Amino acid sequence: MSLRSKIYGYSSVLFAVLLIAVNLSVYIVFERMSIDNEIKRVEAEAESIVKGVRQSAGSIPPDDLLRAYAPLDGMLRIVNEDGTSSPPVTTSAEEQLSKLSYKYESEKKSEYTQVEQIGYVWVSVPVIWPDGEVVNLQVTESIEDTENRLSVLRTVLVAVTIIALIPAIISSRILANRMTRPIQQMTRTMSDIQSSGQFKRLPLDEKSKDELKTMGQTFNRMMDLLESNFERQERFVSDASHELKTPLTIIESYASLLQRRGKERPEVFDEAVEAILSESVRMREMTEQLLLLAKQPEQWNVQLERVDITRLALDSTRAFREAYHREVHCDDPGRIWAISDVSKLKQLLFILLDNARKYSEDAIEVRLEAKGQECRIRIVDKGIGMREEELSKVFDRFYRVDQARTRSDGASGSGLGLSLAKDIAEAVGARIELSSTEGRGTEASIILPTSVQNGSLS
Repeated sequence: MSLRSKIYGYSSVLFAVLLIAVNLSVYIVFERMSIDNEIKRVEAEAESIVKGVRQSAGSIPPDDLLRAYAPLDGMLRIVNEDGTSSPPVTTSAEEQLSKLSYKYESEKKSEYTQVEQIGYVWVSVPVIWPDGEVVNLQVTESIEDTENRLSVLRTVLVAVTIIALIPAIISSRILANRMTRPIQQMTRTMSDIQSSGQFKRLPLDEKSKDELKTMGQTFNRMMDLLESNFERQERFVSDASHELKTPLTIIESYASLLQRRGKERPEVFDEAVEAILSESVRMREMTEQLLLLAKQPEQWNVQLERVDITRLALDSTRAFREAYHREVHCDDPGRIWAISDVSKLKQLLFILLDNARKYSEDAIEVRLEAKGQECRIRIVDKGIGMREEELSKVFDRFYRVDQARTRSDGASGSGLGLSLAKDIAEAVGARIELSSTEGRGTEASIILPTSVQNGSLS
């Protein structure tokens, strides 16, 4: 059974059960109230008869007295204490009542009974007869009119139930279709994705604010994530196959050269080993950067906290200076605090320092400054710089400027460093700004927020 059929069936049955239960409750309550009112009415009539009998018992014979007070659609009977009874007084239409069994009741009593499928109210009231004997005055009166009204009410409630079930069934079908439409759209969309291999989204009603729209939005966000992951995977495979081909070819060539001439010619051996080592290191760095770039922003595991920017910059430049034996100066303006992730910020700083190292022979300067709600880490080199039109492209993956920017010692990047730096900066809520003058050098600035306002980085 489909979900739509289940919703349609369950809602229809539930509505029908509720409607029947409500109407049945209404009928039972109304019936009970009607019978109770009839019992009270007959009890009041019985009390009135008792009062009249007491007043007229000495002057009017008992049989005539009973006939005077006998109901038109019932019976009046006097039952003695010994269980005997005077002849009951009934109309010709109610003669069957005289055949009913009777007994003496010591207390006032009333009840509802049926005789030949006709409802009657029976009331027994103790009365002191003029001779001093205690007898029962028993009144039996038909409530056929009330039962006829109850029968009409039953017919009306049954008709109302049947008539109300028609729109209920129709509305249940409409509800089932409305609830399952997004699911059907989702199923068709997934089938289209499976057959076409293209990522698609669900059309959403912007005016709707229910859970079905939330489900559709969740599905579309999942499609965005899957498409992004798929694109990153494709890009990673493409980048890796393209960029790793060159170092592997170089390593293979030099390994072949070693095999052929390395034993006889030491200078070839030294050149080949140096090239293989250099390309291996470059390939390892490139692979690490590719893997980092393949990550989603959600996978960076960023932990923002207050960071002592001055200490971090001094420690990082010291480590960089010792690792690459390059002259790096970092000023100390006193403690500057910012909001960032320590490890990611350190990685970002190393990328920019390494970029300055590759394209500059002179000392590298790291300058710190705080202004308003932001602080800056400026990495300044006095290298060969770049043209203005190249500044907007250096953050593209694998973009490398003209060979003229390559240092004289042959150092060259993979074109991934600044692209990775941009991703890291976005992950930690920072910005990177570049300014450069060809032939004079480049300045890269990391701009960080110094506080968190309203739960977001300011």
